[in-house]
Amino acid sequence: MPCYECENNKWKFGETGECQYDSKSECETANKDYYAEETYNDYPQAATNNAKRAIKYKEENGSDCGTIVGWTRARQLANRESLTRRTIARMASFKRHQQHKDVPYDEGCGGIMWDAWGGDAGINWAIKKLEQIDKKNMAKKRKYYSDDEHDHHFHFTEEMMETLHNEGELEVRIEEDGNEMLIKFTYGDKEEEEIKNEFGGYFEEVIKNLKEKK
Repeated sequence: MPCYECENNKWKFGETGECQYDSKSECETANKDYYAEETYNDYPQAATNNAKRAIKYKEENGSDCGTIVGWTRARQLANRESLTRRTIARMASFKRHQQHKDVPYDEGCGGIMWDAWGGDAGINWAIKKLEQIDKKNMAKKRKYYSDDEHDHHFHFTEEMMETLHNEGELEVRIEEDGNEMLIKFTYGDKEEEEIKNEFGGYFEEVIKNLKEKK
């Protein structure tokens, strides 16, 4: 989300920000944490030990199991490197291979690759950590959109506004807390009663659902 110049020659962060900065650089510096990608290395020591064990076996006995990505993850965990959200999300998604985790190293790939990705300790940490990160990111998003008092913030692009103005309607698919909704916006000379009949209590229901999920 970039900084925008206001009509009074001040600068604001995002479309809905306040015109409070004297320059673009001041605006970007004040909001630099929005752009920064945080990394994390607070995973359990057990995850590191599991990865080391898998690497040691591969080095001593050889193994055709896994992919470059999987062994890269093992080395990251073994070296206690900091991980991005994307990497943590991949670890969490490895949960789908849990049914093969008890396969001995010398009998198949299930056990060694499970440990390469951190084993039980690493995967369970990743699942919980991902949830924490996403909650924090949602709070950050609301902060920067100046949207703490609203149930949902929707930003219209110039292209969307042109479509709505020229065609009289616009359908937008949004996702809120993992729930997908299709919203129809209309514009024109429709009478108030006609609009009410068309939408009914749709938006009231949307707002109610969003509040219940908080």
